[in-house]
Amino acid sequence: MNLYYLFIKCLSNLIPRQCSVLFISVLFTLNCFSQSVIDELSNSVDSHLIPDLATENIKKISKSRRVFLITNESQSFAKGDYISIVLMGKIAARAIAVKFNNNLAGIKIIKIHSLNLWKQLKENTRIQIVRGDDSYFKNIKTVDNEEKQEEQKILEESDLFSETDLNEDDLGLDNAKNRSIKNDNLITGAYATVQKNGQFSGQWAYQIEDNIWAEATFGQSIVIDFPALGIDTKLSNFVARGKYTIPAPFYSYIQPYLGYQIIQADSPGAGQADSSSSDSPSDEQLQQEIDDVNALEVNSIIFGVSLLKRLVPGWFIKLDVGTDGLYGGFSLEF
Repeated sequence: MNLYYLFIKCLSNLIPRQCSVLFISVLFTLNCFSQSVIDELSNSVDSHLIPDLATENIKKISKSRRVFLITNESQSFAKGDYISIVLMGKIAARAIAVKFNNNLAGIKIIKIHSLNLWKQLKENTRIQIVRGDDSYFKNIKTVDNEEKQEEQKILEESDLFSETDLNEDDLGLDNAKNRSIKNDNLITGAYATVQKNGQFSGQWAYQIEDNIWAEATFGQSIVIDFPALGIDTKLSNFVARGKYTIPAPFYSYIQPYLGYQIIQADSPGAGQADSSSSDSPSDEQLQQEIDDVNALEVNSIIFGVSLLKRLVPGWFIKLDVGTDGLYGGFSLEF
């Protein structure tokens, strides 16, 4: 600092007073400006590196401590996102978001960065979440030998999609661990034999409680030349069933059911004489046509059993055998 002022004093002796004052002012101005620029650049770099953190709460932890149920009130991450759990300004673990229900998220731990911090994660602990890039924290964290050994024990990413591992952890996300068939909906396209007549039908089943299903069926067919030659009859089949699912070997399921069936027969030409024909049926024959059509109609309680065999994930082959008829087709769960 003394050398700096000595240099200024020497310059003042060599140049006029007015110029020296101007020169000194410029030097001080440049010095202050350069200092502020450096500070601003330094601050901007730091603010760029520090990610935005969302504060959430741990609601539940599985027994294996590999699956957490946390809040997502800030909506800072979505299904499939990689996130990091930050505790006391340091990364505790890396995870992937696998399930959502309202403002709750189920996350699967894929890597532990700090064993000590990871052990401190408990229910009702407030944590911070980093979505995606967490390089800022990686640059400032240290990992001891014990933590490195724990990282080697962590599950591989291929285990993230193990349905068995996720369902064994009761996180209360879907309450589906007691279900034989996990999804709520099952739609079926089937070919049926009803009243000795073939018809195509559609079925929709909904799982109202664990393993308890409500199913609706509708089918329709045209019976050619019934009740008489040249007269057709339309059959409409409505079935409502209540079912219970029982798991069976070889990825199969048995569903005993009880329900109600309504079959409607519509034949406008039955019992009507053809005035253009010289050989018209008698009154007894016309009444018999009406009776035959009415005999097809059903309003009764039905029972039976459905058999489901899983072909590939999400698809089943299905067979229904009961007093309402015989149905066979393919089902899709969602």
